Amino acid sequence: MTIRKLLFIIFIFLLLTGCGGTPSGEYAASVVLSGGSGRASVESPCQVTVKDNKAVALIRWSSSHYDYMIVNGEKYLPVNTEGNSEFRIPVELDKDMSVQADTVAMSEPHLIDYTLHFTLLKEGEASGEDPIAAEGSGTEKNWIEEPPEIPGLDFLQTDENRFAECFLIHRYSEGYAVISVNDGRNYLVVPEGKDIPEGIDNEFIVIKKPLSRIYTAASGVMCQFDAIGTVPLIALSGIEKDKWYVDSAREAMEKGTMEYGGKYSAPDYEKILEKNVDLVIENTMILHTPKVLDKLGELGLPVFIDRCNYESDPLGRCEWIRIYGLLTDREEEAEEALKAQADYLDAIKDIEPYDKKVVVFSMNTDHMISTKRKNDYFSKMIEMAGGTYLYPDIDPGDSASSQVTISTEAFYDYASDADIIIYNAAIEDAPESLEALKGLDVMFKDFNAVNAGEVYCTDRSLYQFAQKNGTIIDNLHKIISGKEEDTEFFHKLR
Repeated sequence: MTIRKLLFIIFIFLLLTGCGGTPSGEYAASVVLSGGSGRASVESPCQVTVKDNKAVALIRWSSSHYDYMIVNGEKYLPVNTEGNSEFRIPVELDKDMSVQADTVAMSEPHLIDYTLHFTLLKEGEASGEDPIAAEGSGTEKNWIEEPPEIPGLDFLQTDENRFAECFLIHRYSEGYAVISVNDGRNYLVVPEGKDIPEGIDNEFIVIKKPLSRIYTAASGVMCQFDAIGTVPLIALSGIEKDKWYVDSAREAMEKGTMEYGGKYSAPDYEKILEKNVDLVIENTMILHTPKVLDKLGELGLPVFIDRCNYESDPLGRCEWIRIYGLLTDREEEAEEALKAQADYLDAIKDIEPYDKKVVVFSMNTDHMISTKRKNDYFSKMIEMAGGTYLYPDIDPGDSASSQVTISTEAFYDYASDADIIIYNAAIEDAPESLEALKGLDVMFKDFNAVNAGEVYCTDRSLYQFAQKNGTIIDNLHKIISGKEEDTEFFHKLR
C-alpha cells in the first residue's frame, strides 16, 4: 500500500469518526447555538467526553422547559430532574450539527430546530481563564453582603473593594476572616495556631493557615501568586511545564519544586495525597465535573473556586490578588501589586477617545471567524484604552456568552473598515506576517487596517496574566494612540 493511499484511509477514518483522532478523555468545549427564536442558549464551555473516537457532550440549556432532544434521529431525555434542562448527546466536533429540542414552555409543546457547533478548547481556554473572554454573570445565590456571625468572634470590619464586585472580605477578632463570594460560597480563614471556632456549620469552607502545599488547577491564578512572590507555596500545577508562560512557574517545574498534578477534570489524587496538599484552587470549570469536586471533598480538602473572570471591571479581576494575599500572609504585597495595575488606568482615565475603530478576531480550522460581542470583556478594555470596538450585529438573546463564531462574510461586513485589527493568538495561532494573513482569506486584502499596516496579534501568554489587566489596557492605549508598535502583550504584524 502506498503512503498516499494510507494517508487517504486515515483521513476518511478521522472524517467519519468526527473526533479528528482526539485522545480519549474529558475536555472542555465552546458551544455556539443558533436557530430558534434567539432567546434560548446553552452554557458554554461544556464538558465533552471522548472515548473510542466518539464524543459525548453534557449540555445545559438556559431553561428548565426542555423535555427531550433529537440528535441524528435518536431521542434523548434530560439527565437531571431539577434546574435547567441537561442532556448527554453524541456530538461532532468542529462542524455545525442540526438538532431538535422540545420545549413545554409555551401553551403546547413545540419541537424547535437548532444548530450546535462544538469546538474543543485549548488548555488555557479550558480553564476559562482567557483574560479577554467574559464568562458571564454566572449563578449568584446566597450572596452575603452582611458579615456572617462566627461563634466566639467579634466582627471588626468589611474591607472596601475598589474594583471587584464578586467577593468581600470580612474581618473578625483574633485574625480570623471570611471570604464571601457571590456564588454562595463562604470561606472561613483560620489564622496559624488558632482553632476552628465551635459551632461552625456547613455554611463555611474552612481554610487553615499556614498554607504551603497548594494544588492549583486554575492556571490564571498563578500570576497572582507570582506577583506577590508566593509561587513556592504551590506544590502541584494543573498544567504542564511547557504550557506555562509565567516564568516562575515554569522554573519551579524545571527544578521539581512544583509538579504536574493533573488537569482540573482529572487530578492525580495519589500525588495530591502524597504531597499532603492543604488547599485546592479551582476555577468554575470544576463545576462541569462535580464528581471531581465531590472526590476532593471526600479527601477532606478545602476547595477554593476562583471567579475573577466574572468581574465586570477589568481591574476587578486584578483585585482578587487581595484574596491570595490574605491566604498567604502577603497582604501588603498584594495591595502594592493592585496599585501598580490601577496606576496604569489612572494615567489614561482622562484621555479623549481616539478616532480609531478596533476589531479582535481569530480564524478557526473551519475557516470561521471567532470574535467577541459588544458585551465582551476585551471590548471594555479597548474602550478604556481610547478606542471604539466594532462588533457583530447579533442578538445574544439571554446568552451570557460573549464569544461568537461567524462567517467570513459577516465579519467582512462590519470589520473591513476598522482602523486596527487584532488577531487573538491566545485562541488560534496567529499568521507570521501581513502576507500570511492575506493568505488566510482573500477578503483581508480589502481591509483598511491591512492596507495601512495596522494589524497586531496578541501574545500567546495573554490568558495567563489576568493580574496584569492594567498593563494590557496600557498596551492597548499605546497601539491605539500610535505611540508604540510592539508592547508586552501586543505585537505588530509586518
